[in-house]
Amino acid sequence: MIISTVRFGRLGNRLLLLSHLIGYGRETGHAVLDLGFLEYSRYFVNTAIQPYWVQFPARRHCLSYIPWNRLQRWLNRELRHWLNRLPAVPQGWQIIQGGTPEHCVALENVVNPQAKVILVRGWYVHSGAYLCKHAQVIRRFFTPLPKYQQNIQRLVEPLKDKYDVLVGVHIRLGDYREWLGGVYVYPLQTWRILMERMVGLLTPKRVGFLICSDENLIPQGHHFSGLPVHWGTGHIIEDLYSLAECDYLIAAPSTYSGWASFYGQVPIYFLPSQEDIQAAISSLTLAQFHTLTEPYRTTTVASSRTGARTN
Repeated sequence: MIISTVRFGRLGNRLLLLSHLIGYGRETGHAVLDLGFLEYSRYFVNTAIQPYWVQFPARRHCLSYIPWNRLQRWLNRELRHWLNRLPAVPQGWQIIQGGTPEHCVALENVVNPQAKVILVRGWYVHSGAYLCKHAQVIRRFFTPLPKYQQNIQRLVEPLKDKYDVLVGVHIRLGDYREWLGGVYVYPLQTWRILMERMVGLLTPKRVGFLICSDENLIPQGHHFSGLPVHWGTGHIIEDLYSLAECDYLIAAPSTYSGWASFYGQVPIYFLPSQEDIQAAISSLTLAQFHTLTEPYRTTTVASSRTGARTN
């Protein structure tokens, strides 16, 4: 069994790590238990059934039948803390601490085939080849609950009927104002120029835009006047999977928008830093959009504290 105790960053980062673990587990026959996915488990079909003990393959753990949610949350926290403080490696176990932002640890290169329990304590762990091989299994595992799917389709389907091309625009603000000095936060006027560029690139097709953000930008909608702009619901899952329904994606580098590209197999263009943005817009072509074959992992973080802001 592979057990992860990692609570690194937010939704995008948690999806990325668990996807790599699932890919490896699917290939090697290891079951996966993720104790760090708790905050987001209630959103997905295969994790909501066992929110405190997320497992792959999905099934109810015996502890899931404990009737008190508060007790389950406490047990999850205590078990995770205990596993993170183990002073020595128990017999038959292997502990993987993870690598660095520049050098992730490849599970297929480090796992001892004799180990019965593989304890993952670090976020910089991957199994890219197996993730790609089992990408469809991973996508199915992270299917949102029906109530979110219904809201997504209610938003997106009329837009797809109205436009030939729907471009998803993920305007990340919030924590990005501080991350790396705000290098990936752009004025709304810059986003407008970028969207106008997309209209030009896609002419004569009818182009519509779906804007999703971690802040409510509707009161500032006048910045996009004259453009066919529509807004996400503002829900973390509905926005993410609405972006995955688009035909193109534009976003600052993040694991959140990267997951939308991977899940929906949508071509994405990650914007450069502020100092390069104007030149990038003027030279932008559709050939610069690429569909991610695995969830995006940013490599520009300098520490785990900074990295926690990259989802």
